[in-house]
Amino acid sequence: MASLSEFSIKRPVATTMIIISMVGFGLLSIFNLPMALLPNFNIPVVVISTTWVGASPEDVDKLITREIEDIVPNVEGVKKYTSTSSLNSSTVVIEFDYGIDADNKVDEVQREVTKIVNDLPTDANTPIISKASAGAEAVVSVELSGDDLIELRSMAETLVKPRFQRIEGVGAVDIFGGLEREILVELNPEKLDNYDLGVSDVVSVLEQSTVNLPAGNIREGNKEYIVKIEGELETLEQVKNVIIRNSDGKILRLRDVANVSLTTKDVDSYNRVNGKEALALNVSKSDDGNAVEIADKVKLEIEELKSYLPAGTEVNIGFDSSEFIKNSLNTVKNNALTGLVLASIILFVFLKDIRATSVIAMAIPTSIIFTFGLLSVKGISLNLISLMGLSLGVGMLVDNSVVVLDNIFRHMSEHRKPSQEAARDGASEMALPILASTATTVAVFLPIIFKEGLAKEIFHDMSYSIAFSLLASLIIALTFVPMVSSKVLKVEKSLHSEGKVLTFVKKVYLKFLDVTMRHRIKTLIVTVLVFVSSLIIAGKLGGEFMPTRDEGQYTIVAEMPSGVEVGLSDQVAKKLEEIVKNDKYTVKYSISAEAGSVVVNVDTPKKYERDVSIFEIADDMREKIKGIPDVNLNIVYQYGRGPEQGRDIQLNLNSNNFSQLQQFAQIVQNKMSKIPGLVDIKSSDEGGNPEAKIVIDRDKAQYYGVRITEIAQMVSYQILGSRDQVTIKTDNDEVDINVQLAEEYRRSTDKLMDTQIKLSSGKYIKLRDVARLEIGEGASEISKEDKIRQITVSANTSGGLDIKTAQKNILAAIQDADIPSGLKYEFGGEGEQMAETMSDLGFAFMLAIFIIYFILAAQFESFALPFIIIGSIPLAVIGVFYGLLITGIKFNVMVMVGIIMLAGIVVNNAIVLIDYINILKARGIERHAAIREAGKTRLRPILMTTLTTVFGMVPLAISNGEGAEMYKGMATAVIFGLSMSTILTLIIIPILYSLVEDGKIRLSIMLKKKKEKSKEVLESKSI
Repeated sequence: MASLSEFSIKRPVATTMIIISMVGFGLLSIFNLPMALLPNFNIPVVVISTTWVGASPEDVDKLITREIEDIVPNVEGVKKYTSTSSLNSSTVVIEFDYGIDADNKVDEVQREVTKIVNDLPTDANTPIISKASAGAEAVVSVELSGDDLIELRSMAETLVKPRFQRIEGVGAVDIFGGLEREILVELNPEKLDNYDLGVSDVVSVLEQSTVNLPAGNIREGNKEYIVKIEGELETLEQVKNVIIRNSDGKILRLRDVANVSLTTKDVDSYNRVNGKEALALNVSKSDDGNAVEIADKVKLEIEELKSYLPAGTEVNIGFDSSEFIKNSLNTVKNNALTGLVLASIILFVFLKDIRATSVIAMAIPTSIIFTFGLLSVKGISLNLISLMGLSLGVGMLVDNSVVVLDNIFRHMSEHRKPSQEAARDGASEMALPILASTATTVAVFLPIIFKEGLAKEIFHDMSYSIAFSLLASLIIALTFVPMVSSKVLKVEKSLHSEGKVLTFVKKVYLKFLDVTMRHRIKTLIVTVLVFVSSLIIAGKLGGEFMPTRDEGQYTIVAEMPSGVEVGLSDQVAKKLEEIVKNDKYTVKYSISAEAGSVVVNVDTPKKYERDVSIFEIADDMREKIKGIPDVNLNIVYQYGRGPEQGRDIQLNLNSNNFSQLQQFAQIVQNKMSKIPGLVDIKSSDEGGNPEAKIVIDRDKAQYYGVRITEIAQMVSYQILGSRDQVTIKTDNDEVDINVQLAEEYRRSTDKLMDTQIKLSSGKYIKLRDVARLEIGEGASEISKEDKIRQITVSANTSGGLDIKTAQKNILAAIQDADIPSGLKYEFGGEGEQMAETMSDLGFAFMLAIFIIYFILAAQFESFALPFIIIGSIPLAVIGVFYGLLITGIKFNVMVMVGIIMLAGIVVNNAIVLIDYINILKARGIERHAAIREAGKTRLRPILMTTLTTVFGMVPLAISNGEGAEMYKGMATAVIFGLSMSTILTLIIIPILYSLVEDGKIRLSIMLKKKKEKSKEVLESKSI
């Protein structure tokens, strides 16, 4: 390290070129860095989704979910798996341990599922296996509105969607709203009976009536013709005239047994923007997609497509995540620049020289720009987490340079050395301490980077950004600073002279140090009591997983009882629209209503344009809409499209005794409803689906020679129709032909049971002759974890209630209940993630302390001194908890990472202090005098490094910009923790050092006396 500084002084041109290369490398890389709100988390989860249209949750569970559950244990590395069987669909979620490559597991699961595909119902869709992705979020929503929703839907499907899909990084494009054309074939069952035909006969004829087939080539003379058979249906008239039967010249056409019309498909959802019917295209990104680039390219595509859209079409951007990303990243950048300015001002106040200040201030942008290059090589994007690491490190980046420059000044002013010699000796003398201090700061993040877990996924980018920036600052401090100092600093400028303020601070500090050194034990006892009080405060702070962001949007999700048709959902949607549009904070709103649920997205003014938070607006809205009957409400503070929006609190109850489980879930729900601050309470067992079960009498069916599968298919055709089985193509459009019974037969269970079943003998029987109809209520969904039935009771928090306190209150309420034996309960969702991440971070914190001890022990070649230095860590914890109490910030994982960061930062002051005490003692100075002199000499660099770090983070702590919630807690923790630690370190570390040295002396005297006594005993025995 010393030779590195000497090289930089002797070879200034080479050093300058190295620095220029570092900056150039960073500048070239920064333009290639993708931008995102959060990093792409590698979530080791595989999802198996299966659709079975028309099937009840019980049938889905029995015939699909259980089959899939049976093959899950065949896949290695499964941590746990959960399943949900609901109307029309089965979802099995397989969780693996962190560190496992989910892509490989997708292939393994695919192989196992392939083995059972033939065992699944023939009319169920093939299971889709995919990797769960936290990075595949919605990027932008494009809204189309106009007079003709049919034409708009067609254009969206055939023109707009394909253009969006070809954009690099786009994962999916989903279309909501609009109307789709359909040729509806409504069969008259009485006419079918007259002609001895069934629904399946008609569907079969239609499938065979529309086909295009290549027939090979024909050579004729010198020409070769490609022969193809064109038999596709292309018009409504052709469909009407399809021949169903030709018996002895008597032609029966489709129009003779059915009413054939060009219409639109049944409306299964409504989509409106500010009360006007509209169509929305939601564009989601893939794992490695760049949200900002995708949004920009979507906007360019829109401009190009406008001329192709129908006249009068309005195109608007309904949701654009790139705007929040840009604003959030700009907020972080602006705060970092402000921190840079504040840190530079602090340096100037202490150094009182513009040249010296410029030397150190240049270390910050140089280190940051070079860091961008290293981030690019590592494949890390520009996101809130990575930029947060750089912003938090702004103040720390000057620490190494400050210490080196201050020591160079000391050699120039005290020892009157020439600038080159002072630069060489000053940098060389501090090389080892700053290397150790940088190593301790970087080392605390190693456990986070290398231990697999959710904490690694969240803070991976920040760990690397801080490590890279500090590595760059170390290089700058040992090369650039001594090289420039040797050229620009002059001996006659006594830059080490102190002003009146610093002289006064030193005088007060030395007096206080003398007093505490005379009362060492009392001072330690007071410090311990203050530390214990901070731990008591910590237990009352409450906690949450991640800070909730104010993105200027909130979403109302209204969940209705199962079986509610889309028309009733639309009525609820209109009530919500009326309330939302009259709210003074509503800028824009859009609704999406489907059977059983309504989603209302509301845009509010920007964060800085209103006097209340989004959370207060949402709480007020919750009061306004709570009067709607038979509706479960859920409000989330971000844009949402579907009804599957999680709640803050999720309590999972598991038991094999489902009746017992249902009863206890109801008890838990009632108790949670009485806890203040818990709102939007819901049980996953609420509201079953009304069912009309057709129960087949197997003996009668066997007697008549009718197979159950034939009955099931016949009923399915009559109710669901044959949608998607037959399609005709016109130009770029595709129109499905849907064959089903006339509506009057589909709306009556009695007429359904009178359906004729044709026997092999040619005779007919009615459905009721071989089956009975049972009306009842089935489950809304069937959830299981590792095959054990599960009910989830969930709720949101409001009024300042935090997740940790809410969970504590829920557990206290449950303890009062009579918990059935064999019933297990645990928190899922954010509560589970919080516990898992805190556990990972707690382990990382303990391991970081060990790594710090290892580095310090190696540096000082002592087992005792590292313990003294590590004593500065609990001093920082005191500041953290008192800081959170003062600012009202809740304890969360961001604060915990701030504490881990502090463990690496606060020891630096102690290192610098003790290192100089040892230097002075080696020069023959008495211990107390060495402690006093070291405190006096190192006070200025310690205050400089502390204040530059603190003021560098102040903009982050007080910021109210977009995304500021993410880093306020961490910045606050570092500011208060570092400030308190610095103040106490200057007092407590000298006390601990002196006590340890006293202990060494006493131990040495005891060993000496013991040795002399042993010698006397031996001598007496020899006599």
